[in-house]
Amino acid sequence: MKSNTPRKSGLGWLSLLGCALITGAGLANAPAEVTTVEIVHYFDVQGQTDALNQLQKDFEAANPDVKVHYTYVPFAELVSRTLQMAAVHKPPAIAAIDNPDVLRVAKAGILMDIAAEVGKFQVWSDIYPGPKAAVTDGSKVYGMPIGSNSLAIFYNKKMLADGGVTSPPKTWAELTEAAAKTTKAPVYGIAFSAVNTEEATWQWEPFLWSNGGSLGDLDSENARAALQLWVDWVKKGVASRDVVNWNQGDVPNQFITGRAAMMEIGPWMLGAVKKSGVDFGITTIPVPKEGEKPVVPLGGEVWCVLKGDSKVEQAAIKFIQFTQDPERLRKICDTFNYISSIRSVAQQQGQANAELQPFVEQMDTARARSQDGGAQYPAISLAARTAIQKALTGQASVEAALKEAAAKIKPLLGTKK
Repeated sequence: MKSNTPRKSGLGWLSLLGCALITGAGLANAPAEVTTVEIVHYFDVQGQTDALNQLQKDFEAANPDVKVHYTYVPFAELVSRTLQMAAVHKPPAIAAIDNPDVLRVAKAGILMDIAAEVGKFQVWSDIYPGPKAAVTDGSKVYGMPIGSNSLAIFYNKKMLADGGVTSPPKTWAELTEAAAKTTKAPVYGIAFSAVNTEEATWQWEPFLWSNGGSLGDLDSENARAALQLWVDWVKKGVASRDVVNWNQGDVPNQFITGRAAMMEIGPWMLGAVKKSGVDFGITTIPVPKEGEKPVVPLGGEVWCVLKGDSKVEQAAIKFIQFTQDPERLRKICDTFNYISSIRSVAQQQGQANAELQPFVEQMDTARARSQDGGAQYPAISLAARTAIQKALTGQASVEAALKEAAAKIKPLLGTKK
């Protein structure tokens, strides 16, 4: 019986086979699908942007299937913009969040719990307690610290020597004495920031915490003594009344231009102070009594992964893991003028740079600000800095100002007034 289906020649089958092979080869050579990791941040200092750009270049070279895209957001807007982006279901892959804000953002339910992932990082077991507390809520972990900073006392060596101060102050009494001896118009002995922002709370916390005080109990003798110290400096004229208007950019200007013998500031100002030509030294935050350990607050940002597409989440975690290679981590922190949150890396930094050593020494006892209030920390800080301003400007006594603040804070913590 004859078939009505035409027979294909051998040449026709070869032709079809050739097309299939060509098509297969084309698919094999097709570029892999690229995943974009958007990172929102507020870094705008040259060293920071240089470090980020180098990090992007190195990561993309090692991971050609992932592209990094940075989105700059001003500091004051980062949290609100991150929350807004998540609300419209277009979250970035990563937000570089200031560490006291991490738990507050986590409460909104937009951050990924990366406890299982960071537990596999080589450096996780070597992280200092303070930075770890900043990203941890129970068994959940909401980010990985980029690096940390804190506060110490910078001092003008010549001014201290001219005032008869033979060694940098280590106690409150020595600090007050050194400030008095170096005050000579137009020079003040000590400069700090008590402006009505987080900067005031942050700069006061080393004195509050080193004295055993807590933001959760401002109506205490320990808190009153810490604030009275600042008030006495202003009343005696060893600190300017303008501290209530100075932010952390104004304070170094006082020091660099020779209008302050000492200042309370962080390692991020090292570059500017060195460039100024001032012969300076750095000492740890003075403590109430000799032999005690300073307890300073931690600054610095955290890589936080936003909940979203699973492929983007995994690419984001890969990026964070890439940053945690100890050698790469040290380069990042050195360029940022930060102290690594990883003990072994921080110790290397201190050994290589004596100016960072005081900051490294304080890391073991340093505290995350969210350890004093958790997700409620921003509201608690507002009450505390209001009290600081009232006491320094004479609107209220130290006792009255702190009593009022305590009454606002206790309900936030679920305790009775």
